[in-house]
Amino acid sequence: MLEQAASLTGLSDYGEPDFEEAFERLLYSAEHEAGFSETGEAIFRDDMIRLLSNRLLLLNDWNTKPDLATEDIERPMFIVGLPRSGTSILHELLAQDDENRVPLTWETTRLIAGSGEDGSDEEIIARAENEFHEMDKIIPDFKKIHRVGPMLPDECVGLMNNDFRSMHFHVSYRVPAFQEWLDRSDFTAVYRSHKRQLQRLQRRKRGVQWVLKSPQHLWTLDALLAVYPDARIVQLHRDPVDALASYASLVRNLRRAVSDSQDPHEIGREWARYFAVGLNRTMQVRQASEGKASFLEISYWDLVTDPLRVIERIYAHCGRRLSGKSAERMRSYLKAHPADMFGKHKYSLRDFGLDRDEEAERFRAYRQAFDVA
Repeated sequence: MLEQAASLTGLSDYGEPDFEEAFERLLYSAEHEAGFSETGEAIFRDDMIRLLSNRLLLLNDWNTKPDLATEDIERPMFIVGLPRSGTSILHELLAQDDENRVPLTWETTRLIAGSGEDGSDEEIIARAENEFHEMDKIIPDFKKIHRVGPMLPDECVGLMNNDFRSMHFHVSYRVPAFQEWLDRSDFTAVYRSHKRQLQRLQRRKRGVQWVLKSPQHLWTLDALLAVYPDARIVQLHRDPVDALASYASLVRNLRRAVSDSQDPHEIGREWARYFAVGLNRTMQVRQASEGKASFLEISYWDLVTDPLRVIERIYAHCGRRLSGKSAERMRSYLKAHPADMFGKHKYSLRDFGLDRDEEAERFRAYRQAFDVA
């Protein structure tokens, strides 16, 4: 795969060797644990070659354009929260304001050589549209669960994947040994790479403020704050017991695309444990950084009930004002994109062998701390 990516890009410098450990551990775990179907093996291989090629192109840009390091990333906004807690729709709404710079999915998914001034953007967008069309054929029900597309804002994992350290792999593939190792890893270098990628994207298009999001940050908030000490953190809160079943369903649907054998009870157990680790870790980091970092609490139900009022609070937290034009664009987006536009997403804790009372006890500290019970 390394040689194939080098052949595709004409490049060979993969940068610091520490990425190789993550890559090799992922390959080993995938080979021995994922249970790939023939189609799944092809999907995984393409995923790896895509990310290796991205890495080569990113490092080449960084090495040949040292002035990228002069791009300041000031007071970026990070939306954090459990999966299925409203982070995606909030990100999409904030993207309706032209002053907010978001990484679009076509910018992060599959890179090609060049910075885009030569019209190469159209080639990348067309390829991304085709890939999402193919994904829809493989997982037709996925759009009921999570909206995807090349022109939508991408999660930070779209950038972190290029270092082979993100929750993307654990979500898409059954790789428990890799995830166990990853959960013990220091993510500081990954966030430095994340920042370099923002600098590269900022050179293409600027904004008043970067608006970024990923549930990943719950597990790695300490590293995020080390690299972005002036970050504005917007944390969404939803009862994890409700979010858990919804996300387990998402994971099951993604893994069905690559494996014919699924154990929904195993998925339920692993993500219940992983949710608890992330929430506990975030509470510890927040306690340690009290008074040093900027946090704003947002209730999932407040977002559902009155999203524009929530967004006005976010702008005020960042020392900004929401314009009437941007507010109207956000209202129009909400009307055009109802949550169930592709059908209702059905799920239950029982599907994944989980008991509501037991999970409520697991998350008791978080539920009480943020009044989401």
